[in-house]
Amino acid sequence: MSYLHGVEIKEAAKQAALAEGDSSVIAIVGTAGSGAVNVAKLITSKEAGVTEFGEDIGGFTIPAALDFIFSYAKAKVIVINVLENADATALLSDGKMTLDAEQKWATNIGEATLPGAVDYTAELIAGLEMLPGLEDSLGIKPNLVICPGYSQLTTIMAKMIEVAEKLNGFAIVDMFAADVAAAVASRSGGNYASASPTLILAYPDIMRFNVHESENQPLGLSVAAAVAKAVTDTVHGYWISPSNTEFAGILGTKIPIRSSLTDPSADTNLLNGQGIMTVLRRKGSGSRVWGNWTAAYPTEKTADVMIAPRAVRMMAREVLIDAAINYLDKNNITKVTVELVQNAVNDFLRGLIGKGAINNGDCLWDADKNPPAEIGQGKLLYTISVTYAPSLDKLTFEEVVDTNYIF
Repeated sequence: MSYLHGVEIKEAAKQAALAEGDSSVIAIVGTAGSGAVNVAKLITSKEAGVTEFGEDIGGFTIPAALDFIFSYAKAKVIVINVLENADATALLSDGKMTLDAEQKWATNIGEATLPGAVDYTAELIAGLEMLPGLEDSLGIKPNLVICPGYSQLTTIMAKMIEVAEKLNGFAIVDMFAADVAAAVASRSGGNYASASPTLILAYPDIMRFNVHESENQPLGLSVAAAVAKAVTDTVHGYWISPSNTEFAGILGTKIPIRSSLTDPSADTNLLNGQGIMTVLRRKGSGSRVWGNWTAAYPTEKTADVMIAPRAVRMMAREVLIDAAINYLDKNNITKVTVELVQNAVNDFLRGLIGKGAINNGDCLWDADKNPPAEIGQGKLLYTISVTYAPSLDKLTFEEVVDTNYIF
């Protein structure tokens, strides 16, 4: 070896940094009065939404959702309109949605069933099935799937859950129920008995002012829930719960909801206790999206089925999948390769700990779980252990009467 009295620089094997992507890209599948049909459009502003899908005409679902979203958030929204323009025009009279015999919008959005003439279930399902393939065409994929006005239908809900699972995201579903008691009952053996941690249930619809038509109109709470997630992710981080996000534009709820922070029998607590997100209203503090749990609650009561920890888990999966491209096929399996992957994952987990997203996390490579036969086929197995940080769901203050200082 040659002698050197000085400095030597060696280039070590590169360790790829594990980077996080978008955590709250919203996908809307629904209906509009105009615009592209069965084509995914990336919309990033209220103006772009109006240009592509027309004005906010009550009875269609896309314009109302876009108006609400961009009133509160800078978001990326992927929109798929499934209603043919000619069919949309046929539903209008003097520029407004025609009404049926019960004075409901002819499209029947938000109702328990759809009349045959406006049953777009097959079209909506086809639109939802487009979502997992959009990363190739748009360079972006959604992780919050909503179908306001139609998600209350069991077939649509089932497809939304299936698609959201493929996307490592959430399906946010609006429940149809005549009242709170019916909503609670439907969680045990009813239409909404799912215990999927990918599902966020929302009830009831909210009321908003439609500027274009100058009247108060209902909107699925799923839209506000998606916005709350987008706003929270941007301002605080995806590891913080979207619950307790205030919306000044919510005028109330379609079904009366009694709110309380202290009464277990209040509607807000009855709904949250069944894993249903709702709206909390308090004097002087407006309306807030309210609820920390996915639909897996109360069947499961561990931190990883809360919305925020679940979001951390899904983001970690996405990061690991994206990072794999830096190692697959580019490295032979050696001790250096094993350590490179392990160290990269542990660096990422330490970053999550530092942000308060998780309490602890560790990536281990166990030789006993990697027998020579598997390694010989180019396979490595790592064990990732994570302790998730639960959202603060309840505060208890213990009062003590202290008589020591009476005199």
